Amino acid sequence: MKNHLLGISLANNALLEEGHIDDALELCASILGESQGYIYCCIFQLKTNTKSFCYSAKTKKTKDTSDKFNSGIIFPEIKKELKKNLPYFGATKELKCKNYKAYLESRNIKSFLLTPIFSENQLWGYVIYENIEAVDFVYEEVLALQLFAKNIGTRVYNDKIALFLGSEIENLNYYMTGTNQAMWELDLATLQPTYSYYWGEMIGLEKEEIEHTFNFWKERIHPVDVIEVEKNLQNYIAGDVEEYRGIMRMIHTKGHYVWIKYSGLFKRNEEGTPIKIVGTHIDVTDIKEKEIELKISEEKFRFITENTSDIICQQDLEGRYTYISRSLKETCGHEKDEMIGEIAFDFIHPEDHQYVINAHEECIKTGKNEILTYRFKKKDNSYIWLETSSTNIIDNDNVVVGVQSCSRDVSERIAIAKKMEIALVKEKEFSKMKSDFVSMASHQFRTPLTVIYSNTELLELKASSLEQKTLDVIAPISNRIRIEVDRMTELMNNILVFAKYETHKLKKGIKSLDFNELIKTLISTYFSNNEDGRQIELTVIGDEKPFYSDESLLIHILTNLISNAFKYSKGKPSPTLSIQYLEHHIQIEIIDFGIGIPQQDVPQLFTSFFRASNTNTIVGSGLGLTIVKQFTEFLNGTIELKTKENDGTKITLQFPYEQE
Repeated sequence: MKNHLLGISLANNALLEEGHIDDALELCASILGESQGYIYCCIFQLKTNTKSFCYSAKTKKTKDTSDKFNSGIIFPEIKKELKKNLPYFGATKELKCKNYKAYLESRNIKSFLLTPIFSENQLWGYVIYENIEAVDFVYEEVLALQLFAKNIGTRVYNDKIALFLGSEIENLNYYMTGTNQAMWELDLATLQPTYSYYWGEMIGLEKEEIEHTFNFWKERIHPVDVIEVEKNLQNYIAGDVEEYRGIMRMIHTKGHYVWIKYSGLFKRNEEGTPIKIVGTHIDVTDIKEKEIELKISEEKFRFITENTSDIICQQDLEGRYTYISRSLKETCGHEKDEMIGEIAFDFIHPEDHQYVINAHEECIKTGKNEILTYRFKKKDNSYIWLETSSTNIIDNDNVVVGVQSCSRDVSERIAIAKKMEIALVKEKEFSKMKSDFVSMASHQFRTPLTVIYSNTELLELKASSLEQKTLDVIAPISNRIRIEVDRMTELMNNILVFAKYETHKLKKGIKSLDFNELIKTLISTYFSNNEDGRQIELTVIGDEKPFYSDESLLIHILTNLISNAFKYSKGKPSPTLSIQYLEHHIQIEIIDFGIGIPQQDVPQLFTSFFRASNTNTIVGSGLGLTIVKQFTEFLNGTIELKTKENDGTKITLQFPYEQE
């Protein structure tokens, strides 16, 4: 559609600029034919007493002669439709006029468009399009062609008036205001102008507001145009040029400018001496604005493509470059002019060649836009990585005629990705080595720890037969050995669990749990025989609900937290354990009234191997809370810790009733 609208715009311009009407219409037909490609196009003039005349498109693609269109006049039904002054178009197969339908079918015409041309309220002729393919004519195209046909009628009328002005024109205001042209005359002896009514109407003036003076006209011309217009007038009067015509801008009373096509002819006396110039002004604002819009649109597109770092290219169906933005030189070193006509695939790395060709053909066939990443040869024969997105170029017949692509240099990203891939492999290797080492070291420590522990017990057994004084010396020493062995054993166990989680080898074993019973069993098994005689106080709030989770992970979490509650609150009241069945979650609170945690240590509590500054004398590995947090989140739960030094600690856990 864009090509067609541009063609209509150019045809309008030719209609305004070309001197003789026959030359103008022949040029217009050629322009419209070129813009429409395979569509047969001509401008047909109906004549009453002589043979009708056809201005046909002479393009490489349109080989039909004007004779093929002459027979259109024999169908009265068609003339009847055209006299309605409305476009007549559609598919041949849907035509009701049998004779015209048979005529079109005999020439294998699938669709047609007839646009009537009226001059002086009479059917002067028509513009005809005929296509050997079915075409849905776009509304904007039909409307633009209708305006063009109207301009032809105006031009025909204007030329007729200019030809027959002569001595008959004494009062230019005789002409009606129902046309888009205004009449004027200039007395060469006095330079006194006279303007028609519509001359003022074009620029928003009432009849009474028009001053018939030369300066009144001159002051209303755009400052940029006035010099050229006056120069043209002077040259015409002096006989330096054969015609007075051009385009100028005139200020409207509302503040905007209107585009005016002006032309004039000498009126001569009986001796042949010019005494007046009689001429017309035609408002061509709509045509000029469309031309300007097209120009601005093209300039914007060119500005964007020429000022982006991305490479914008257009290729024909064979992959030949038809347009390349200048960013190609900055990225690849190639001059864009030397690349026009080259085959794009010739610059693709051999390993990527077939992949790019297949994607190009798929894009043309289906319109599927796959983002491609491939290597492209630079001017110096080295390669860079390009990432390219493509889209099809469609003509007015909805046929793919090429491909437009946008490419950018992603060499740096590819290099970084490769480095990351290598680093990831090394990281996996290191992680496995770490896991293997932790597992090996932990298992290797178990044997000497077991030997130390068993020999401590043996030493105590042997010492039991000694004097009490000697026994009192040995007992504290053996007790310290057992404590440190327990500490090392706990550390090794936690390291093994931690390593298993870190290497993603930990799996969930989800099943239905009787949580109340699980808690009672856990307390009875692990916390019923504390040395200081304290017992954890259990509270259950709400009715028990079905609960699905991993029993072993929950036991590890709870035994760790309850053990801490006893460990860090010796000599204080017994810890409490509260279970609350909420609507969507089960909530567990463990509260102790012990030493608490210094405020400055709280942010690091869940960091591996970190221990609070007030726990140096208490056995611990520094991994307990870290593992608790990991297991809690692994079960889609949350953990919250509130504490105050010397005032105790409260830990709140929440778990969903069901696991994903």
